[in-house]
Amino acid sequence: MNNKLKLYIVRHGQTEWNVLEKFQGQLNSPLTPEGIKKVKETAKELKDVKFEAGYTSQMGRTIATAEIILENNKYEQEKTSDQKLKLQKLPELNEIHFGEWQGLTFKETFVKYPKEAHNYFYDVKNYNAKNIKGEELKDGLERFLKGLEKIREEQKSGNILIVTHGTVLELFFNYIQNREADDLDERKLIGNGQYKIFTFENEKYIAL
Repeated sequence: MNNKLKLYIVRHGQTEWNVLEKFQGQLNSPLTPEGIKKVKETAKELKDVKFEAGYTSQMGRTIATAEIILENNKYEQEKTSDQKLKLQKLPELNEIHFGEWQGLTFKETFVKYPKEAHNYFYDVKNYNAKNIKGEELKDGLERFLKGLEKIREEQKSGNILIVTHGTVLELFFNYIQNREADDLDERKLIGNGQYKIFTFENEKYIAL
């Protein structure tokens, strides 16, 4: 067995609200046909990876994405139904809670909350989540890191599938590059259904 821990971290597939440019946060909308197609392409790339465990957020879109990846995995297909990986749903892997913006389109946030929307999209250092009853970005990152820590405590080695969300992932990518949470650019998130692989060595996450 591979004695190194490898985290395959995937952003969920495209959803209906992604297409409508709505803030989902900790609400949910279903994967689109296009989203499912892209996840199947990712599943193809990962079909020969033997996963020791699978983790998702509590949102339906991450669970559906992980299920497609595992359904198309060579090793999972060889198992009987009671041997297959059971996905563990961690609240720590949930998306940032966007408070009163959840369910609004990006345009609607500019109409209803012009100052905060401008700050979030163009001047994040001055964005204040409390003004929209949302979760501060640094708190969301802290929560996400605790989720990864929990996974590392449970899984000491092998390949681990993790399906989560765009904004927390962007915060995580900034974190491992020693950049601040407020370096976020919501318009440059990792694409839906895309993934990156990390190991954890000398108390650091390293991108492979």
